[in-house]
Amino acid sequence: MTKLGTKQPSRRTRKAASKIDVTAILTKPVKVGKQGREQRMTPFEVGLRALARKALKEQSLNAIRSLLDIALKYELAAPPPPPPMRGGVLVVPGRLTRDSWEALFKNPNDNDKEKE
Repeated sequence: MTKLGTKQPSRRTRKAASKIDVTAILTKPVKVGKQGREQRMTPFEVGLRALARKALKEQSLNAIRSLLDIALKYELAAPPPPPPMRGGVLVVPGRLTRDSWEALFKNPNDNDKEKE
């Protein structure tokens, strides 16, 4: 019940939630102050730079992992170098003599040098 002369509150209807375009938000350049200058960067780049700064300065493992995940996702990380051809541990069987072992792995170009 309401008193005479008082007005009832108006009923508000909820508006339908508008859809947010995430791609437009992440690609729209924003102005960033850097070294006393104003630069335009995408929000993704700003976040990526902040993540890299946190990974390097604070040595945050979560930031490092996130940064590496992003780098691998967008193929920004270089693949590991191939293993060296003559690296590792070489096990010499006991039945070979030192001379026979050296003869097996002798470089053919070394013969030319020895003859001179």
